[in-house]
Amino acid sequence: MSNSHEDESIWRLLFELVRILLGVGGSLLILVGPAVLMTLSPPWWGAIAVIGGAALTGLCSAMKWLRLADNLSVVTSSALLGLALSLGLALPNYWNVLAALVTFVGGLVLIGMWERKLGFVSRADRIAPQSHGSGPSAWGGQQPQTTPEGEPIRTFNMSEIAMGGPVYFSYLFPDGVLLQDIGASALFSSDGRYFAATVPSRQQWGLIILDRQERRVYRCANDFFWELDEFTETDLRGRVSPLVDNRASSFNLAELLKTAQAVDLIPVADLWLEPDSMPDNLAEPHIEHIGPQTRHRIDGSLRMPDRLRNLEQPLEGLHHPIYQLSLDGRETDLLFHADSAVVWRADGKALCIVARRVNEETARYWTWQPDTGWQALTTPWVFSSRETSLNWDTPLALDNHHLRIEGYLAFEIPDRGRYGYSLNCIHGDFDIQTGHDARGRAQSAERKLTPLQLVTPLAREGADERERGLSDIESEPLLGNLRARLSWQRDNSDDLGGYRCRIGDWALPGLWLLDHRVSDCTRYLALIPFADHPASAAKVVVVDTLKRQCLDSPPMNVVNVLDFREGKLLVTRVAGRLKEDSTSTPLQRFDLPAPPVGKAAGFCTYREGSKPYYQTVELAVEDTGMRLLPKWRTVRTPQAVNADGDFVQPAPDGSDAAWFFGFETEYAESSWLRSGSGRLGGHLLTASGCALKDLAPSASWSPDARYLALTRMNADMPNTWEVLLLDVEQRTLRTWPYSPGNRPQFEQFDSARLEVRAFESDYEASDSTDQGRVAALKLKALLALPAIALVEQDGLWLMPGQEGDAALWRMLDRSPLACSS
Repeated sequence: MSNSHEDESIWRLLFELVRILLGVGGSLLILVGPAVLMTLSPPWWGAIAVIGGAALTGLCSAMKWLRLADNLSVVTSSALLGLALSLGLALPNYWNVLAALVTFVGGLVLIGMWERKLGFVSRADRIAPQSHGSGPSAWGGQQPQTTPEGEPIRTFNMSEIAMGGPVYFSYLFPDGVLLQDIGASALFSSDGRYFAATVPSRQQWGLIILDRQERRVYRCANDFFWELDEFTETDLRGRVSPLVDNRASSFNLAELLKTAQAVDLIPVADLWLEPDSMPDNLAEPHIEHIGPQTRHRIDGSLRMPDRLRNLEQPLEGLHHPIYQLSLDGRETDLLFHADSAVVWRADGKALCIVARRVNEETARYWTWQPDTGWQALTTPWVFSSRETSLNWDTPLALDNHHLRIEGYLAFEIPDRGRYGYSLNCIHGDFDIQTGHDARGRAQSAERKLTPLQLVTPLAREGADERERGLSDIESEPLLGNLRARLSWQRDNSDDLGGYRCRIGDWALPGLWLLDHRVSDCTRYLALIPFADHPASAAKVVVVDTLKRQCLDSPPMNVVNVLDFREGKLLVTRVAGRLKEDSTSTPLQRFDLPAPPVGKAAGFCTYREGSKPYYQTVELAVEDTGMRLLPKWRTVRTPQAVNADGDFVQPAPDGSDAAWFFGFETEYAESSWLRSGSGRLGGHLLTASGCALKDLAPSASWSPDARYLALTRMNADMPNTWEVLLLDVEQRTLRTWPYSPGNRPQFEQFDSARLEVRAFESDYEASDSTDQGRVAALKLKALLALPAIALVEQDGLWLMPGQEGDAALWRMLDRSPLACSS
């Protein structure tokens, strides 16, 4: 991939060069263009241009378009020079030079007076004669901590422009003035009345000035300051950027204030805020919820904190207002948020709301019934450290005995996608692989979290907050809108819970783990049997709700259920362990085999010196059971270099076959599913005994099955892609010395030539329209290349220097090659 990075760097440099040249050309055009044009025009045209430019400068200054006004001022001055030269050419000798000088000098004086009248300062006036020393850094660490009076200033919400760039904060002053997203380079004026700070930006920097006496903020469209150095009663001095030329500039304070956009701060509780800092919708002082049949009514009265300044986030009380709860006009000591869900019983005589007591920090589910009044429910669920993560939030429904709460099960996936040595917990919808296209590219679909409902009792005498199993769990709907109901019974020594499962009036025998998944057709429910230590789950079971039967998988050490769609169940199992000092390769993912199925409880958990090897497997649900699907596929079409997974590619005449396995992306641990990324690190074993490593997926057989064209991806080399030719009869390997281009894909291999399609980029974007270009490599030229002879080792033919891998190659399960023959 380094080729693409170098290409991107070259294009980026070219783009920057063109941008600089265009900028210089534009500046020259602004400076010279009007002068040349007015010189070649009649003097009265020049006079109109100068007067019009001055008028437009004034208009832009009044509209606060200071950058445009600045450029118009330069254009006007250039037009003035053209007017003077035009007069010099039009008037007779002796008078022409004097008239031109008077016009030009007098015009410049008038333009300067006009700019000062408008409060607009030209570029020349901004340049200070020298730097006045270094002030607070734009990168932070020197921002003011106290006011001139010695009172503390609170700075928080620090962030930065890009990675490692200038920083900005929120400043909270002792009198309650809150300024947000302003820079670290800030100063008070020498008389203490004003506070100035830069406003960092990726595009155009700004300047903010606070009049502490009037509580007024001035925002200046001024990008000449990155760092401020000195702030007197009359002038503000600073530098443009220490990353460029660190040029010093000076501005008159009165002129800055005159051209700035001024806003008066607004008092809100004990804060003073800019109008733009106010919430989009101020909290309503009163809200209400009326129950069914208007039997009861909840009223909320806005309750603001006594001092917003004391909050960790002072605006939190405005963005997330809280209300005092009253029921039917009777005030309670409960507080709730405006967006808190209120659930009423169908008859309107009872309700549930998420609220907290005035003196408590944590919100809980509170119910009210006429006979019991207000009651706080116990925590709906008590976690187990080893169990699938269960999360809950919004109350859904209320009846006489239970509250139903919306929840979901997170899921864990191996850290490298189809395999791994740890499990990543996913708490959101997630793309998961579902198949391959004709060229082997990974196809994916969204894997949604497993939805569920917690069924929490309204009253339970003596219930302990730490007690397991207070709530039952209901799955998403199955056929007939029935839900599977899981009721906790006990935990084993590994802290895994065992649950009874009931679907309508059908009680399933035995105990089950919490992890489950409903199929996309809603007919099936996947469950994992519960077991006591040292036993472990030895299978996964699919419940057929239509036929009321349970279908068992083949024996395996099941860890969890991942997905269930189109009649295929995806699960994770533990296949072995890898010692800490061993390296994982496609030839050996683990070196400690798993114990007999069903007796692997301790084997699957944490153990010093080794780590479990997780593997995802797919099961096909059939009428009488489940069938383990092979992890490889058979292909007849040459695959793309970004093809995914293991596959067998038989020779055209069936006399040989190539088994490819172990492909991964360059960044497999963080982006294993990227269908557009080239694969590398693949291994090849042919039925004829040739064994090669470090290949890409694209391959093609010759018609007589003697030659196999291969590809290789070298992520860290300038020549990223290579084409190779394997002679399975002579056991030799040749490498084409020239780059075939990006993402080489074999199109045709006949007795005379090999056709290869290459593309512009080594990454295939989903919206790419690049059809590539086809080049033909003559077989005669390929065979003329130097050949590396493979070395025979116990019936296998390996590359020289790789004889030590022979034992690992021999240990492979060769069933893919056997099935292809």
